[in-house]
Amino acid sequence: MIRAPILLAATALAATLAAGDFGPVAKLATEAFPGRTHFGVVCDYSRSSEDVQNLARALPDWATVTVVDTRLPSHVAAAGAKLVLRDVQMLALLPNDPLVRDGSPYATQLVGLLHTFNSSILAFGTTPEALKNGCAFALGEKTGWALMVNQGDSRVRGVLENYTIGPSSEKTSSLSGQSSATVRVISLGR
Repeated sequence: MIRAPILLAATALAATLAAGDFGPVAKLATEAFPGRTHFGVVCDYSRSSEDVQNLARALPDWATVTVVDTRLPSHVAAAGAKLVLRDVQMLALLPNDPLVRDGSPYATQLVGLLHTFNSSILAFGTTPEALKNGCAFALGEKTGWALMVNQGDSRVRGVLENYTIGPSSEKTSSLSGQSSATVRVISLGR
């Protein structure tokens, strides 16, 4: 995978941003790609529910997050199929999930599967490692709050190059306590 350079820095982010804060990347996903309201996540929900809730709080109220609770490597393909069948429009990789996280081979498998079966699904993460998984873009604490774009993904060229993240707004803090996107959890057999 081509290592993407940092294209532009995020500016004026509030000091309240935390490591698990999906505010900036969620804002980018919803504003740069308007009309995409259905987000997917594959994770061990028992261990990653806090990250899922942080993502849901960062997304607009009108968004939906479909979580496929997956704990076994052999279930990653089935989880990807469930997301495609449920018409997910964006895939969020979590930075700390034990199985499908930024940089893991299972995340690469998942992103590749989704791209094969529905190339319109854009994947994103919060660390530079997400780009190695095939994600279209990454933005978070580990990117230095700078937007990173996968140069190998032509679906984002011309769309993100001039995008600027502004000051932290109503939902960027995971502790904001505000309403959030709807979360639906689907469990795969153990």
